[in-house]
Amino acid sequence: MSLVTLIAGMTIMFIMMSAAVPAWRYVMKDAREEELLFRGEQIARAIERYQRKNGNALPPSIEILVQQRHLRKAYKDPFAKDGKWRLVRPGEALLPTTGIPGLPTSTPSTLVGSAPGGGTIGGSITVGGAGILGVASLNKDKSLRMFNGRTRYNEWLFIAGQPIGGYFELYRL
Repeated sequence: MSLVTLIAGMTIMFIMMSAAVPAWRYVMKDAREEELLFRGEQIARAIERYQRKNGNALPPSIEILVQQRHLRKAYKDPFAKDGKWRLVRPGEALLPTTGIPGLPTSTPSTLVGSAPGGGTIGGSITVGGAGILGVASLNKDKSLRMFNGRTRYNEWLFIAGQPIGGYFELYRL
């Protein structure tokens, strides 16, 4: 009798645990998204402080922001295994914003900042040795939230001068 009770109890526990795994994954992904938002905003604000102090010049690297105490530490991308960010530089083409409610429409060749040493031809990306305007994740997974009208982590751009707060909403799967 006690063996049957033990097996029944273990079966019930196994069923409950298997039901809890998807919820746990959701909770963990949500926490990592919150961390991505926090870290991206911290880096964008550090770039702004660097610009104010250095005559609107852009920082050459995240390490410079840490060395000059604009950033507490070199935050890692919580969605990248190696923790590396995609650095957004002047002249880099932005993602198109066509069809996103509340955002102005533009073409895929809309540029971030000014292109170093000239401009762009035909919407091509011009990237030079200029500094960093912001960061984005390298992860292309679909997010739980919508951030600035975007639902993929690599499309979440954290750029100096971007408004803080109120620009993300929970995205229902």
